[in-house]
Amino acid sequence: MHHAEAHADGSAPAGKVLNHPFVAQGDPELIDSPDDLAGFMDHVREEGCFAYDTEFIGEETFIPKICLLQLATRSRIALIDPFAFDDRALDAVWGAVCDASLTTIVHAGGQDIEAAQRFVRQPAQSLIDTQIAAGFLGMPWPTSLANVVQSVTDLRLNKGHTFTEWDSRPLTKSQLAYAADDVRYLPLVWHLQKERLDAQGRTRWAISESSESLRSVESFEPESQVRRASRGLGLRPRVMTVLRELVVLRYSIAQVKNLPPRTVLPDSPMLEVARRKVTSIEEMLAIRGFPRQTATDHGDEILRTIEMARELPIEHDRIWASVEEGAEDRTRIDALWSIITMRSISMGIATALILTRGQLSRWYLSRNVSAEPLFAANTWRHEAIGHWLDGFLDGRETLRLGWKDGGPVVP
Repeated sequence: MHHAEAHADGSAPAGKVLNHPFVAQGDPELIDSPDDLAGFMDHVREEGCFAYDTEFIGEETFIPKICLLQLATRSRIALIDPFAFDDRALDAVWGAVCDASLTTIVHAGGQDIEAAQRFVRQPAQSLIDTQIAAGFLGMPWPTSLANVVQSVTDLRLNKGHTFTEWDSRPLTKSQLAYAADDVRYLPLVWHLQKERLDAQGRTRWAISESSESLRSVESFEPESQVRRASRGLGLRPRVMTVLRELVVLRYSIAQVKNLPPRTVLPDSPMLEVARRKVTSIEEMLAIRGFPRQTATDHGDEILRTIEMARELPIEHDRIWASVEEGAEDRTRIDALWSIITMRSISMGIATALILTRGQLSRWYLSRNVSAEPLFAANTWRHEAIGHWLDGFLDGRETLRLGWKDGGPVVP
């Protein structure tokens, strides 16, 4: 779920702050000096656990522009203005986020954690994402912060500033209240979630998935971007290979220019370049939507990349080869997907947190050539459902379901 969307879905008027020992009361502290920042970070380290969020603009640059940092403990909230500090003055914040001795609580915090990891140049260690934790407690995944807070506190957050100009100054009182609420309730949410997870023996699962998901957000996966850019058109493998090399080149150019990759070269004209295998800059510019500046500055690189991709050994194309679902396969995959869905819902775990139908299909269709299990051993997915699924497919387990309170349950 997109960062802004994950913090949205609520529009009720702002009310009083919930009175609870795990909820900081009063207005947030506005921090714009090194001394105030040092004092608050000393407090964070004394607490050992804190909520963390950022407000950023990511549509204009390759590296999102951080406009505000929000930190909260059970007793204090800080809104830190990054524009008031030199580049390295915020290292205390980034270091705390990546410190294994401190627990960092976020909600849909992938991009927020990525910012800290980028500055510290090391992976974050002790993380919990309340969006992920909610998926182990019967809520859909992904789901918004407002929905998670309401599910555990019956409080509706005011999220009227989900889309706002966070780089403008001064920030309004309502913007500051919005930003504070993004972290104010996270210590309480995690406290209540952990109680329920402990009772069900799932705390370790939530922590493991949070750490795995949040630490991997900075990885660049060209194959997934190629599949998105190809729009499911069923292109020839060689065209897909050319498209992949263009995706890699686009990413490299975007890094150097600090521009979003799709500003450097949008998906549609990039796809047309791959399909036509253009041989001149004039052909590029004849494609609708192809940025003239990119053609001027990097046209020769693009042409060399296309030529190089066309000469790659045929083995490079094999990653795009996929086995099509026949009618019988589709019926069986749909049945197995329904079974896994019912089993996961009955356990109170969001199916989307476990796997997608596409992942299930690729695994099922490869079973004749691979004995790999659906979920690797020693993972929470194998423990939660994979072990049972192995037995079910071997005929050693059965699926028995009942219906209670409007949903399936395991008798």
